[in-house]
Order: sequence, then C-alpha cells, then structure tokens
Amino acid sequence: MSNKITQILLNEIVNLSKKSDKKLAEKIQTVLDFYITEQKENQKTIKQNEYFLKQWDKRNIIAHERDAKKDKLLEQQSRLASMGEMIDAIAHQWKQPLNSMSMMSDMMQEDFENGLVNSAYVKEFNDTVHMQIDHMVSTLHEFRTFFRPSTKNEEFTIQDAMNSVGILMKDELISQNILLDIDIDSEIKIFGNQNEFKHLFINLINNSIDSFNDKNINHRNINIRCYEENTNIYIEVEDNAGGIPNEVIKDIFKPNVTTKPEGKGTGIGLYMSEQIVKKNHGTINVYNTAAGAFFTITLRQATI
Repeated sequence: MSNKITQILLNEIVNLSKKSDKKLAEKIQTVLDFYITEQKENQKTIKQNEYFLKQWDKRNIIAHERDAKKDKLLEQQSRLASMGEMIDAIAHQWKQPLNSMSMMSDMMQEDFENGLVNSAYVKEFNDTVHMQIDHMVSTLHEFRTFFRPSTKNEEFTIQDAMNSVGILMKDELISQNILLDIDIDSEIKIFGNQNEFKHLFINLINNSIDSFNDKNINHRNINIRCYEENTNIYIEVEDNAGGIPNEVIKDIFKPNVTTKPEGKGTGIGLYMSEQIVKKNHGTINVYNTAAGAFFTITLRQATI
C-alpha cells in the first residue's frame, strides 16, 4: 500500500474519531504524528543506504579493475620470465646440432682428402644434416607456437601438450641430468587453451629444476601422471627435490612468494599456474612427500 493511500486512510480515521470522542481523536493524532515522523526518518535512512551502496559499488568496481590490471601485469611478467628461460633452452638445443654439423663438415673435408667420400658417404652426411635441421625447425616451431598470443580454446589431448613441452625442454632436462617419467592416458581430452597448459607444465617442471639445483640433488626424477576418475581429470606432478619449506608451502600460490634466493625468482610462476587451472574450472594443490613436492591438478570434465 502506498504512503499516499495510507495517509488518506489515517486522515479518515482521525476525522471519524473527532465525531465520536475528542480524547480518542487526540490519541490517534499522536499516533499519526509519530507514524509520520518515523516515515520521514525511514526515508532518510533509505536514501543514506542507497548513497552508501552506490559508493560501495564504485569502490568494488575500482578494486576489480585494479586487480584485473595487476593480474594482467603478473601474467606479462610470467610470460617474459618463461620467454627468457625458453630462449636459454632453445639456444642450448640449437648449440648441439650446430656443433654436430660443424664437426661433420670438418670431418668431410678431411675424409675427402683421404679419398673416403663416395655416394654412400654423401647420402649419410645429407641424411644426418637434415635430421639435425628438422630437430632445430621443430624446436623453433614449438617455441613460436608457445609464445604466440592466443585466446582460442580448442579440444586437445593432455599428451599432445606434454609432448610439445618435451620437445622444448628435452635438452635442458638432459643437461640437468633429470629423468622425466610420463604416464598419460592418450585418450584424455580437454577443451581449453593449449598454450596455457604448456605454460602450466613448464612452470611446474622449472620449479622442480630450480629446487634440484638449490639443494644439489644428484639423482633427479620428475614423474607426471594423468588419468580419469569418475567425472574428473587428475594431473599429478611429483619430484624428489626435497619439498617446499613448511613456512612457505601454504602461500606458495600467492604472487611474489618464492623459495628462491633474491634475484633468482619472482614467485609468479606458481601463481600463474593456479590462475590457469582456475580459468579451466579446476583446482591445484601441493603437499610434501618424503622425497619432494607433489602437485595435484583436478579438472572437472563436465564444466571444461
């Protein structure tokens, strides 16, 4: 009932009461005056609340925009850090085939002078050179694909994403004397941004590599498993690098939290890993085993 109609009814009650009883009319008038005062106070309170809600909404919008800018900046920093690491890995991977081709060229000159060069020799030389070049081209392709900006979501297998990471990091893992054991169901597919998942795997592997080096561990193993159970996809990444310090592990996915010495780590990698998982409607957790860190990623198939 509107205030206008209510006021009309109250006035009618007052007028009727005046005809019947003066004291009753006075009491009703008192009640009416009190009601009118309360109504005015209520209207004042409502306006104040509306004002505060508007201000609150403005602050929330500003805070949301500020957080979005911060996340974008952190993402850019993470990609730049990964790019630096990948450039080092590419340089390392290219160094070996270039050295091999250079050495083969020198040997060919010497063998030619000794009369050892024939058609079979040239064919073997040609095949070997092309194999080395193919390896370099494949590495460059994966590098360009990984860093090409893309918001495209597509269906892909976890195994394909991991195979690409393996090409990018193969020589780095060999040089670091790390045994990478992969057990991924080849049929598991998800819908999302494949480059982001490559980024996720690289972040976790690099995290293990840094931990191995910081603690001077000789026998180095990283195990990556992926399997389906009920309606979930589980990705597990386990190493024997000694684990994450207890005082840090609860905050390890927060930005700028790192176990690395000053100047050697930004703390962005694991934060961005969590953002990638959340974007794909999943969760990521970590705990320490007797040997090292154990990361578990859970993806809900129905919502990806």
